[in-house]
Amino acid sequence: MNPEDLDSLAEYSSPLLRGSEAVITITRPDLESNSYLSQLFALSGESSRRLTHNWRDSAPEVHSSWSGYLSAGKKESGQLYVGSCLETAHRITDNHLGVSEFALDDAGARALYVARVAEPGRYGQDDDIPAGEEAPRRITSAAYLSNGLGYTNDRPARAFLVDLVEPGLGKSGITGGAEVPLSTLLETPESDVRDPQFSPSGDRVSVISSLAPDQGEPDLRSTVWVLGGSSPEALTLPRMSVNLHRWIDDETVLLVGNELTRDELDFVGQMPGLFVHDTTQGTTRRLTDPETVAVASIRPQIVGHGIDGSVLADACVIAAVDTDGACRIISIDLAAENRVLGELDFLTDDTAVVNGFDVDGGSLVWTGETPTNPAVLNRVRISDSGAPVTDSGAAVTDGATVRAHPAPANSVLPQLLRVDGEGGSITGWVAKPTGQGPFPVILNIHGGPFAQYTHGWFDETQVLTSAGYAVVYANPRGSGGRTRAWGTAVQGNMAAPAMADVLAVLDHALAGDSQLDPSRLGVQGGSYGGYLTAMITANDHRFRAAIVERGYLDPDSFVGTSDIGRFFTEEYTTRDRQAIAQQSPLAHASQVRTPSLVMHSELDFRCPLEQAQQYYAALQRAGVDTELLIFPGENHELSRSGQPRHRRQRFEAMLDWWDQHLGGDVDANLDDQTTSGIR
Repeated sequence: MNPEDLDSLAEYSSPLLRGSEAVITITRPDLESNSYLSQLFALSGESSRRLTHNWRDSAPEVHSSWSGYLSAGKKESGQLYVGSCLETAHRITDNHLGVSEFALDDAGARALYVARVAEPGRYGQDDDIPAGEEAPRRITSAAYLSNGLGYTNDRPARAFLVDLVEPGLGKSGITGGAEVPLSTLLETPESDVRDPQFSPSGDRVSVISSLAPDQGEPDLRSTVWVLGGSSPEALTLPRMSVNLHRWIDDETVLLVGNELTRDELDFVGQMPGLFVHDTTQGTTRRLTDPETVAVASIRPQIVGHGIDGSVLADACVIAAVDTDGACRIISIDLAAENRVLGELDFLTDDTAVVNGFDVDGGSLVWTGETPTNPAVLNRVRISDSGAPVTDSGAAVTDGATVRAHPAPANSVLPQLLRVDGEGGSITGWVAKPTGQGPFPVILNIHGGPFAQYTHGWFDETQVLTSAGYAVVYANPRGSGGRTRAWGTAVQGNMAAPAMADVLAVLDHALAGDSQLDPSRLGVQGGSYGGYLTAMITANDHRFRAAIVERGYLDPDSFVGTSDIGRFFTEEYTTRDRQAIAQQSPLAHASQVRTPSLVMHSELDFRCPLEQAQQYYAALQRAGVDTELLIFPGENHELSRSGQPRHRRQRFEAMLDWWDQHLGGDVDANLDDQTTSGIR
């Protein structure tokens, strides 16, 4: 894959079963317009139909009477479209800042949606008040910024209800018309709300929000709030942070979230779990083990309903869990308690990277990535109770591929590595160019730290290998996908354990493969990966060059500038001054000898630009060959969802830096640039 091949990629997401069809969202970066295109498609057998035709259509929801999705024109905010089916849906909102998410009450013909409400005179509401002339912001809370958004307190996220009525002979629903049904702003908690849901009967209307208003002290607790009364009512849950919720019936709710076991900031290495909360008894039961099972933020589904819609005693939950290098779909009894990873029924294989799924009867469809394809839609057979279908006593976990997006030319299949480390076996990979080496080698390090590389097809790896570089990458201690102990191994010592692990995988790869050139090594990483890259080059001088991208580089200033600074730094590096200094890349910058490209985004509020500026200045002061590359208009998500042209320019800058210092593309076989597929 070359940088200019970026717009040949696609992402499949939000799958839905609709009769014999599977409906998915297909999203594609477009270099010409420098934006993303996404529309809804219906796939059945070999055929496919485009259902929607706006610039960005996403998040479909389908019911027997009503269906809806979010839709936006080019460079416009998304609005909610609803109709008797996806094909006939019309716009029913006109919120100034757009709609972010919604739920439909099919029987009650209502929609519950979330939209931000700007203070008067802000964010373009008044043409006579440009951004630079807005009133000053008075801030008293601990959290007031959000990466990718900016200030939040003066545009809180609120919940609205709107009735779903056919427009009849009026102008509502007519393309180009300004009329939409009247929405009702609900009484909500003071903090931002998200994840709108209806109970099966429609009697419960709920959202997730912080447990208490932000009065200047960080607090990660959140809960489910029931709306619609004279004031919002919070469910009394254990001390936890709730990610998603789904009503099982009007008294019982299924939750995905983290327990905060020590106090309201105890987030490091917490394994998100499945919980069932009984509102009548006030009890909460955890279905999954807190040490070995990490439930992904993909909405779970309940399988096992009676004819009247009631949940049967042997019902089960279909959910997704992060495992070592994968995100897999599992089935678990609704009556389970603290079920460990080995006791779960897996419905997908151990290399699938799932981003969404849907279940209907004996069929399950999922979207995501595989080692050979950047986007797939797969179908899996399950029983009516949600258990995996078995052949000769063995579970059938390899589903049929309904559609697979082809990998770009010259893609390669990485080799899986299992390496013994100080803290246990480390999962890693090595990806090599086609042709004969020895190839220069780049050690790539993921962010987080409680995140992971996966078996899925990865554009960054493919761009580097196509240019003649071998890539080594791993999930060291501190990563997700393993156990809580593995995730907390870097708490209070953010560098040393992970550094030892990634270098152990690199050394293992170099020792075992003569096609890798140990004299031409580079190291790069983003976010926490940028942090670890900077710490490595301060301690290990064998690398010819480094790229430090959107790095966490100064724990001290991070506290006052990052959107997560008030709790992230103190939980990971502690409050001990000596310990912080030992873990600070900025404090060790004078030890660096490695030429370093420092890349950062101008509007990054996760790892703010000043982190890069300080580190760059310190490298200059130390006499290091260094450059600072700043992307205007981008935030912390540049490499994943930034402007397509900037993503291409990022790849080009990386390759230019490596070509200067490592001289790639020496013996790589890049003659065939037309054949798609993995080699």
